[in-house]
Amino acid sequence: MIDINNIDQIIKDEKEILRSKSKDYKENFSKIEKFIESEILQIESLKKNKQNIIPELNFRDLSSNLSDFKNEINKRGCVIIKDVFDDSLIHQMNKDLESYIEENNYYEDQKKKSNIDQYFSDLQSGKPQIFGLYWSKTQVNIRQSNELDLVKKWLNSLWTHEHNGETIFDPNNELVYADRVRRREPGDKTLGLSPHCDAGSVERWIDKGYQDVYKDIFADNFAKYDPFNAAYRNKTQEIESPAVSHVFRTFQGWVALTEQGPGDGTLQLIPIAKSMAFILTRALMDDVSETDLCGSKPARALSVNPTYHSLLLRGLVSIPKMNAGDTVWWHPDVVHAVEDHHLGNGYSNVVYVGSTPYCEKNLAYAKKQSQKFLEGKSPPDFAAEDYEVSYKNRATVDDLTPMGKKQLAL
Repeated sequence: MIDINNIDQIIKDEKEILRSKSKDYKENFSKIEKFIESEILQIESLKKNKQNIIPELNFRDLSSNLSDFKNEINKRGCVIIKDVFDDSLIHQMNKDLESYIEENNYYEDQKKKSNIDQYFSDLQSGKPQIFGLYWSKTQVNIRQSNELDLVKKWLNSLWTHEHNGETIFDPNNELVYADRVRRREPGDKTLGLSPHCDAGSVERWIDKGYQDVYKDIFADNFAKYDPFNAAYRNKTQEIESPAVSHVFRTFQGWVALTEQGPGDGTLQLIPIAKSMAFILTRALMDDVSETDLCGSKPARALSVNPTYHSLLLRGLVSIPKMNAGDTVWWHPDVVHAVEDHHLGNGYSNVVYVGSTPYCEKNLAYAKKQSQKFLEGKSPPDFAAEDYEVSYKNRATVDDLTPMGKKQLAL
């Protein structure tokens, strides 16, 4: 367990250890910086020529031989999978979710509990844009759908899941990671999220599990580093916080409940799968304070900012237009953000999902989460707002399919 009361000294000590793993840590960073610059130039060229940057494919093509396409995902660290859900089904689910929110007076509840979620509590708005809801029938049915199960297993297959005879995770056995809902109204200026990564901030430098994940980066072997090798990712330990994910996700993602695209206050990505190497080694440079990691703070998301990461931020792109029923996915090390201003005309609504394959780390979390489901409480990774304890039409065990029960470790 990381002692955040002694975090400055820990950071100072670990930075020295990480520097010592390289023959020349400055030269190591320089090589990584040149690689990132070449990737950025490619992205800028594609953007200028209005060409696709984020790989896209249709749900019906997942069974095809897609070796070249998989190589592109390995490079970009993200993918859009279209037409996963039938358009009419998703429109009904969106309406059902809206009814669930209104019939349970969520807006009034949110005003009473607005100080509990410290992560989103600074967002000043007449209406919330991120909803602390996890157990609506819309969300539960999306998570336990055959379509999403197939997508997640396909995404898991992009990873190397065995290392030195050990099975890191089972790519064909999924658990559920319950997450929230975004319903962003036109004109909203409050939900913009600056570029960041989830699932640990300072831990990526100071946790022994993460140090093993990134050992090739620190030891002058960047060319060998494979962000899709799952070795040691089941061994990481994150600081306890409702702003940090404590599971291993092969991909984060969401399902679009409405049409949305650039300018609609939605997702932005830096589509470089190896960008974490730049972030990690940048913090070891001499212009960064010995007790600082380029602004990253314990128990928060990993900060990516103009002071230290201006080169990387040149690669930030908005997702292309997506239709209701489409999905977007990104590697847990990929930097992502949310546009500051919703300039569009319709709501930008999504259900957050993630691919959390079976491993002991994820199973331990799933067992804690399942108890929260039974009680209608917020999952362990999130602020204990517990809106849904007494909500009408909340999903219960009776609404779960056999697969849904298995995925919730019930």
